[in-house]
Amino acid sequence: MSLPASSQDSITRYEVLIDSSFMAGNLGDYPRAESYLRQALRLAPKGQLQAMLLNNLGGLQLLQGKDDAALLSFGAALEQSPNDPTTRYNRAQLFVRKKNYKAALTDLALLVSAYPKNELYHYQRAMVYLLTKEYDLAENDLRAIIDGNGESLKARVGFALLETMRGNYNEAERLYAYLTDKLPRNAEVYEGRARMFLARGMRGFAQRDINLAFEYAQGKAPATLYRLRAELHESLGNEKEAEEDRKQAEALECKAMIR
Repeated sequence: MSLPASSQDSITRYEVLIDSSFMAGNLGDYPRAESYLRQALRLAPKGQLQAMLLNNLGGLQLLQGKDDAALLSFGAALEQSPNDPTTRYNRAQLFVRKKNYKAALTDLALLVSAYPKNELYHYQRAMVYLLTKEYDLAENDLRAIIDGNGESLKARVGFALLETMRGNYNEAERLYAYLTDKLPRNAEVYEGRARMFLARGMRGFAQRDINLAFEYAQGKAPATLYRLRAELHESLGNEKEAEEDRKQAEALECKAMIR
């Protein structure tokens, strides 16, 4: 059965708008990409599809520095599809960027409740607890990962960060020695150890591990690594380089929220 001409025209226009938004985004023309996506939203039915488009709209707004607008887009997406984990996780990450840790923890608590065996959600909540200095709660989430997967190296990376934050540098260094033995070319491990060295004022060792982390990331360094290098540059008085790394980190964080 063929669709009525008007319905077929709407579908075709929707597809053209989505393609145009995608191409504009790839060219870095985020305002135009947002405009096309807004037009596509008017043609999309309410529900999961519209929620996905709203999530992407939030990502494009983040790339333009429109954090408050992005929060509204993520919220609208969750109204359409409240159980969508990707959008809720994106909103939690944005709340962390805005230092609204209480709101981030609320979203992460909902994710952990819905997916109690998901290591990522436990790990990210532990990382937020580190930011709020609620170290016992962070430890609880990391132990929950170990309880479900006794071999989890990710949890041990988290424990090494936890001990660094607690100032237990000898224990943190012991954990990193174990991790570098098990994961000798893992960028995240070297990033974590660099963070520990930087906290101890050992900037030369921190620089070495940051360089190794970038090498092992093979051109796919995460935003956290750029932010760490920015901290190192700042400690050395290299403000221009620090600002460049912070901008790169922000761009990576925004792109990660578009699916």
